[in-house]
Amino acid sequence: MFRDRDSDVLTGRAAASPLVPELRYSALTYRQRLRALDDLAADLLERRTMPGVPGLPFLAGFLQASNLTRLIAREIPSPEALEGFVSIDQRKSVRLLPRGMVCHWMAGNVPLLGMFSWAVSVLAGNRNVIRVSSRHDDMVSPLLERLAGVSDQGRELARETAVMHFDRDDMATQTAMSAMADVRIAWGGMEAIEAIRALPCDWECDTIVLGPRVSIAVLDASAAHDRAISRLVTDIVYFDQLACSSPQWLFLKGRPGQPAFDRVVERLAAEFDVQSRTFPRHPLGFDETYRIPLDRARVLLDGGTLRTDIQTAWTIALVDAPHTRVSCSNRFLQLIPFEDVEQVTAQIPRNVQTAVTLLCDREMEQFSEDAARRGVCRFPRPGEGNHFESPWDGVPLVSRLTRWVTRTDGHGPLSTTGARFEWNTPPHSSNN
Repeated sequence: MFRDRDSDVLTGRAAASPLVPELRYSALTYRQRLRALDDLAADLLERRTMPGVPGLPFLAGFLQASNLTRLIAREIPSPEALEGFVSIDQRKSVRLLPRGMVCHWMAGNVPLLGMFSWAVSVLAGNRNVIRVSSRHDDMVSPLLERLAGVSDQGRELARETAVMHFDRDDMATQTAMSAMADVRIAWGGMEAIEAIRALPCDWECDTIVLGPRVSIAVLDASAAHDRAISRLVTDIVYFDQLACSSPQWLFLKGRPGQPAFDRVVERLAAEFDVQSRTFPRHPLGFDETYRIPLDRARVLLDGGTLRTDIQTAWTIALVDAPHTRVSCSNRFLQLIPFEDVEQVTAQIPRNVQTAVTLLCDREMEQFSEDAARRGVCRFPRPGEGNHFESPWDGVPLVSRLTRWVTRTDGHGPLSTTGARFEWNTPPHSSNN
């Protein structure tokens, strides 16, 4: 693990820089990497000694070996291909190798999100450079220190990652970091994403953009039991709707005045009140504080109704259609009635990511097919909206972070591992 705040020494390709790990394939196997990340998950869940780091339980759950194994299997049915050639038919074998150096630009709104892509990258055997946002304290280095302390494999894994601190306007260092990348992963808002995409990079470098998106929830009031409502509110409040996966609009089947509909609204208000005390909100800046009463006033002036606390901790705005001028952050939920899922599909925003969904099977089938064509990438159940997974934003991360190699075998199905491989996700060509 490396840390340095002196940006001017980061120059040239990664192999020439004293600040980043040497570009070589590690002796750690896929299974050893998996075990080290699982040990870190157990350590985080047991010790819980990093207060003030939002989303740490989500990261710990994600790092568990059982979860990572399922994630890998979605794209690579035979993980043995990460350690040796595996037969795919009578005369072909395939091998998955690391891409090399993966450079991550962390988001300023929810910086912990970048650790999810980092975990997939190190599991695939890549070396990593992480640029920490200047808007937040460095929470990456303490996590790497915890990783280094869990085992010898964890210590070696931590040494494969460099943490960088430099101003976003330091173009010399931004350019140097981009130039060393075999893969660039850009988290953040539109301005940050466009700035990273504009940086020069090697012609073979792949750029994975995990940019500004919004999310919704779609529930049938008659099917929304109390536990589902509680879990949905957790999806909304946990990251103060700053995460792209946090629902900002709730489409609720039914109409005001119907018993099932009104019961859900009452339960939502009660859960917002409880969970806003359970999960304290981040300190608001002046602009955020001002925006809440402004958005409440906009809803009322446009004919909507409000359910709120006595201050500004949470807001439920019942409206006929989504208000695009309302920011929907810091626990401000727009609730829109609907009668048919086609009404919801027509109002899905272009930059949508997640639709937390609880519908009957028939409506779920229709809505998920139509909404996917409108851009929705995920349809989790209530309580699973903020659970990071791959694909994310429609991107198969494992495939994008590995290099696929084929071999023609001269005498039938030869394999160094004895395993057989079935294609699931095709190799991804570089997108420059």
